[in-house]
Amino acid sequence: MRVLIRADASPTIGSGHVARCLSLAQVLRRQGADVAFACRRLPGHRLAALHDDGFQTFELPERYAAERPQLGIEAPLPWQADIAALREALVDQPTFDWVLVDHYGLDHQWQSAARQFAPRIAAIDDLANRRHAVELLLDQNFSGSAEAYAGLYGPGCRTLFGPRFALLREEFRRPPILIRPLAQRLLVNFGGFDAAGQTHKAMLALADLGELQVDFVAGSGNPHWQAMQVLAADRPNWHLHSYVSDFAGLLAQADLCLGAGGGTSWERAVLGVPTLCITVAGNQEANARLLAEAGAHVYLGPCERVDVEQMRHALQLLLGNPGLRHSLAARGRELVDGLGAQRVAAALFTAALCLRPATLDDAQLLFEGRNGDSVRRWSQQSGVIDWSSHVQWLKACLHDPQRLLLIAELPDGPLGMLRYDREQGDVQVSIYLFAGRFGFGWGQALLEQGEACLLRHWPDTQRLRAQVMAENQVSLTLFRRAGYHQGTCEFTRVLKEHLDD
Repeated sequence: MRVLIRADASPTIGSGHVARCLSLAQVLRRQGADVAFACRRLPGHRLAALHDDGFQTFELPERYAAERPQLGIEAPLPWQADIAALREALVDQPTFDWVLVDHYGLDHQWQSAARQFAPRIAAIDDLANRRHAVELLLDQNFSGSAEAYAGLYGPGCRTLFGPRFALLREEFRRPPILIRPLAQRLLVNFGGFDAAGQTHKAMLALADLGELQVDFVAGSGNPHWQAMQVLAADRPNWHLHSYVSDFAGLLAQADLCLGAGGGTSWERAVLGVPTLCITVAGNQEANARLLAEAGAHVYLGPCERVDVEQMRHALQLLLGNPGLRHSLAARGRELVDGLGAQRVAAALFTAALCLRPATLDDAQLLFEGRNGDSVRRWSQQSGVIDWSSHVQWLKACLHDPQRLLLIAELPDGPLGMLRYDREQGDVQVSIYLFAGRFGFGWGQALLEQGEACLLRHWPDTQRLRAQVMAENQVSLTLFRRAGYHQGTCEFTRVLKEHLDD
């Protein structure tokens, strides 16, 4: 599968779009996809870093002739010029399977035109302020919802909303931090550029807070870089970083974080780092407010409304309150498990999913899959099946004209099993995933692809049925989302006077 990602980075735009797309790109690549980036050569672009990370890159112009002066991160780009530049950059390139766009300045017009490069388009958004013409729409924020995007996407679009789909790098999947009674280390980070100058403001707020160890992460392009160097020079407990190769490791050492309301919110949440949040862009405010209402961080408000003294008092509150820090950390980890990039990759890879009839060569694969603890737990027959019985069962399946047994595969290996048993016009469906494939949303993809395969095999099928144990909430949710209607339970009692009838 080939994926083209269209995203930009600059001091005005920030680096968050490219950063979260890179997290997804790394997962896609590990699963066998070929991923490329197309970015404008704006100040602070990430083209060289992406190339060094092994991704193919396509350079687009810094400015277009028809472009209006930059009015902020939501300013629309001249989409025709962007498409023309992309067409020129992709000359002689094979067609992609997906184009994924993460850009506030591009909308449904650009997306429709981008179909010349791929049959399927995906978009990442945070704003819910423009129409999309896509097959897949992702908003990883707490504020992302079907209600927020009502009327902004078509009926055939698959939506991924909420922090369950937060795009995090693999290194953030580690044990949560220890909440110490006395906070010893603080991390201050307001993004790769921090054009709002909040890192400098934090230094002023922390100037009189004793021997607390503080890591300030702010690129050397920060507007207050020289002033910050002066402030940090005579404080050995302050560490000013222009670049951090292992940000996850540094974050995991912190007892508390002071930062913005962008994508780093999810990095802090998954590690359980208590956070004092100050937003630096309008698109961060709704999500920051909702996270605060959910008890996942403390939100002070937009940066222009927070002064040095307010920042100092809020930091003192959190530093001296381990109970509050523990509560914030626990709630954050409830919301984010670090598997969002894998779930989004699964949604994209649905297009590359291959279903094939099972053969006797799949005996070992099916044997291990069926006897896995997570599969046996919800099976009608929960006991371990022995090898000889399994082989006999498989041979019978392969010779039964009323049974269709399918193996689902991805470029990186087998995914799961589907079995269909036909009785007249009704077909009973059974499904399970192989080890390591749980929790990423693959079940829905299997059911969708399997149904299409089933109708090609038995076009007269009238109804699908599935038996699910009442305690198996995962499967109940899966079949509901796949359009199955759950029937009511039926009870029968035989009365004594009719026992002999």
